[in-house]
Amino acid sequence: MKFVRKVLLAAVATLVLVCLWGLAAAQEDHDHSHAPPARNPLGELARKETGALIVQDFQGRMKPLDTLAREMVVKITKRPNFAGWEPLDLYLSWLANPQHWFEQPLLYVRHPDLKQQLGVSASTTHVSAASLIDADGQYALSALVEETLRTPDKNRSKMQRRLLSFDERFNLFYMTLQGRTLRLYPIPGDENNTWTDIRNVTERLSAEQADRFQAAFRPILTGVRDLNREELLSGVRATAAIQAEFGSEVLPGQTALRSELLLNSTSPFRRVIFPYMIGFLVLMIAFAWTLVRRGGAPYFWRHPLYLVGSLIFWGSLLIHLAGFVLRWVASGRAPLSNGYESLVFISLCVALAGLIFESKDRRGSAAGLASLLAGTVLGISMMSAFDPAIGPLVPVLASYWLNIHVTVITSSYGFFGLGALLGGLILVLHFFKGPGRSALRQTVLKLDRLLFNVLVTGIALLSVGTLLGGVWANESWGRYWGWDPKETWSLVSILIYAAVLHFRWIPALNRPWVLASGSFLSIASIIMTYFGVNYFLVGLHSYAQGEAARVPTWVWLGSAVMLLLVLASGWFDRHRSWGVSPEQTPQEAPEPPERVPA
Repeated sequence: MKFVRKVLLAAVATLVLVCLWGLAAAQEDHDHSHAPPARNPLGELARKETGALIVQDFQGRMKPLDTLAREMVVKITKRPNFAGWEPLDLYLSWLANPQHWFEQPLLYVRHPDLKQQLGVSASTTHVSAASLIDADGQYALSALVEETLRTPDKNRSKMQRRLLSFDERFNLFYMTLQGRTLRLYPIPGDENNTWTDIRNVTERLSAEQADRFQAAFRPILTGVRDLNREELLSGVRATAAIQAEFGSEVLPGQTALRSELLLNSTSPFRRVIFPYMIGFLVLMIAFAWTLVRRGGAPYFWRHPLYLVGSLIFWGSLLIHLAGFVLRWVASGRAPLSNGYESLVFISLCVALAGLIFESKDRRGSAAGLASLLAGTVLGISMMSAFDPAIGPLVPVLASYWLNIHVTVITSSYGFFGLGALLGGLILVLHFFKGPGRSALRQTVLKLDRLLFNVLVTGIALLSVGTLLGGVWANESWGRYWGWDPKETWSLVSILIYAAVLHFRWIPALNRPWVLASGSFLSIASIIMTYFGVNYFLVGLHSYAQGEAARVPTWVWLGSAVMLLLVLASGWFDRHRSWGVSPEQTPQEAPEPPERVPA
């Protein structure tokens, strides 16, 4: 505890020095008084060249300054463009004008109890760093942070978890004001190719080198502060020359650099969510139209409503795929190593599954539901629980098996997700079951066959992926199977879906409602395999640390709603009849189950 207090006191003292240094620098050669800095001082051309400078993060990854700025602004403010500022301009302004930004409300605060602890109103969303320093010069939350860190993770309240997240934002902002996050300069002759900030690097340089490095860095800050873009660019170019001379071994290639900058500027995964949702609406309207007005007949491509929905869906898929390729090129590896990347890939697999099965069905249901699920999964990936930053691979994932095993097994989740929505659609259609509705009945039967094929594809991918995972486990851990939670739940999911598919060969259960209900409810095992194991259990595949987290309330509410839909549709299936006569034609009769040849 004493050590922590000493660290906090040292941090406060350092911040005071930083503020004094920033104030002195701000008044050097000019009288800037206390006027607020101009918004977005860089301009488009200067921003493009400055953002292409390379920095090294604390995990050792080399990335554009533009990426670092975006990550820091989002982490601290929880806004991609805070108060109309471009992320790079705002980040550099923090360094150039620390005394101003120290007093500005930038730190995002959310939880009501935390707001009460800070003494701010319930409507407050951001507080200043200065407000967290009490009259004695102490960090106002130090005691609460220490108490939270002593509390076991499973016993921490929601407010304590928010407190730790807020404390992280505060410390990141502290380090940025000090310039410690701007690791622009390579240490000459360092065996590990370490880069660091200007203050730390000058301590390891000769007098001549120190003057050169300072002469490169100083115009960057003064150029931002004085709105002098020529001076800013002179410092940027001098810094780039230093990087090329002393850090060429770890500089990323131009293709990777351009890919990451394009990924940053376009934000394809965020932008494509809305088109996916529009595609869902148009295609489901097309599905309802063919059901009501066309007897459930498949569409030709020239039909305007179906063509418009399909074009929106295809365009969204192409943008999604292009973004995935850009992230692959930028990171230099398959983007499958963390929760954010896996969600992006799963949503891509959902869209691809919709494309494949829509080409066979052509009624709008497969592509429409795939659009809904792909957009929803991408929306989930944008939540604060998932970090979009590109990070280095942990050693166990630095293997070609990452591309093989993870690609196969996570793609199965996309097919199972599409199967769950198709099952839900079939259940909803059962509410309209009744005599004389032969078109609806034929649509249900065709959706049933489509659902069966989707589930077969999903279980094939899951089974192969699990077997490949065993081979990788043997290479990494020296055993094929160890009943790790991830392995166990993968097996559970295989068995559940195998049972659901085999209901088709039991005459009493060979009904569309049974397969639809099984597919709709069985997605719970996939959610447990993916989310539950990663965040609520502890194991070799888990993101949990030490203690398992508690299951959120919305999980139980969602499960109750799903069960209610199954039971309600089951009542309609049992108490209502299609009213088909014994003289029904073969086209109107239920399709027999597919048999596996002997």
